[in-house]
Amino acid sequence: MTATEVRWTTRDIEALPENEWIRYEIIDGELVVTRSPHHKHQHLAGRIFSLLDQWSLETGLGEPSIMPGLIFSDSDSVSPDVVWVSYERLSQIQDEAGHFRGAPELVVEVLSPGKV
Repeated sequence: MTATEVRWTTRDIEALPENEWIRYEIIDGELVVTRSPHHKHQHLAGRIFSLLDQWSLETGLGEPSIMPGLIFSDSDSVSPDVVWVSYERLSQIQDEAGHFRGAPELVVEVLSPGKV
């Protein structure tokens, strides 16, 4: 890292103004800014959530979540489209604010055409 590079943290993200059309994530200290996903993207993520939710209700093993905060460190904070976590693991990784401080069993990121 050079002296001119900025290393973003979760505190920096908390200081930014809230905007429902912009998603902020931090990967290894680098700020990643994306706009709100397209309808088709959200529709597919919703279907995946729905299937996981139905399976979870039938099995009682855990629960899915849409765009939860996964905070692995002050410089690694992301919001995948859908995750699934067992109840056993949920009690180990969920903090008081409802964020996950560890990896769930399943993480789903729906890819859309455009910039990668």
